[in-house]
Amino acid sequence: MSLIAVDAGHGGYDGGAAYKGRVEKNDNLRLAQAVQRELESMGQQVIMTRDSDVFIPLPERSKIANNAGAVFFISLHRNSYTHQTPGTSGVENWVYTYASPENERMARIVLGHVAGQGVQAERGVKRGNYAVLRNADQPAMLLEMGYIINEEDNRLFDAKLNKYARAIAAGIVEALGGADTGQGQDGASPAKPPSGGISWNTAMKSIQQMLNDWYGANLKADGIYGPATKRAIVRAIQTVLNREYGAHLAADGIFGSATRAAIPILRRGSRGALVYLLQSALFANGYNPGSVDGIYGANTENAVRRFQKRVGLPVDGIAGPNTFRAIFI
Repeated sequence: MSLIAVDAGHGGYDGGAAYKGRVEKNDNLRLAQAVQRELESMGQQVIMTRDSDVFIPLPERSKIANNAGAVFFISLHRNSYTHQTPGTSGVENWVYTYASPENERMARIVLGHVAGQGVQAERGVKRGNYAVLRNADQPAMLLEMGYIINEEDNRLFDAKLNKYARAIAAGIVEALGGADTGQGQDGASPAKPPSGGISWNTAMKSIQQMLNDWYGANLKADGIYGPATKRAIVRAIQTVLNREYGAHLAADGIFGSATRAAIPILRRGSRGALVYLLQSALFANGYNPGSVDGIYGANTENAVRRFQKRVGLPVDGIAGPNTFRAIFI
């Protein structure tokens, strides 16, 4: 359980951007409250910088999060195109000018989850000298949820508000080191593979269901590790590499040279969706990692070592491009 600060931008006499009677501060608060509900449903603690239509000075917003000991800060906004070409649309995520690469990676994860729900355009992660980001003691981002002066962005914001909120919450939890929280396209929570005490077939069914719910694999959950399930795991890996590492791969389920080159080094202490998928693939190939939980611990390291020994790779317990390739060739 983590404490997450959720900031609804503007408020009170500071309405933010406006268009045809629509005021940004109201959209920000609606979304922030929905994100709060989703995070709490995922077992997280939330502190809101505001939960009503009041003005909170910018330095105070960061101070609220810092004083509470929040481990993550997200400020929610709607965009405008005062300085952009009219007709600009889509979502973008901002981090501080001098934010760490890890902070930027986290912002990319959250943005990827949002874009996965359907947006006009994903405008990427950008850097700027925003006060709420500059003064934050924790990883922080300012998420612009579409252009308030764009009719289609407004339609999407209203129609998909709860889906966007689930996506933001799922992205935050994943970015903080948990495995993907499993919020599917319809918001349903998929079954997670149990860690022990069950048959291999039952555990494989859970992995297949995870691939269906998290990555839209449309597999028959029959507990058989055949070509379709193997391709589905590769497609999921490609999706994560695109979302978290900016790989720009074709999610075609083929583990080729481009996918191999995009694989990062995973070792004990690594966390996240890519570890979860590695564990799933190891289990499917008969190398039990102890639990499929997105945490690269001693049991996962031992499973990697056993696999490496069998296929003739250097036995170091570290999963890099060569180990991944050997799993899927």
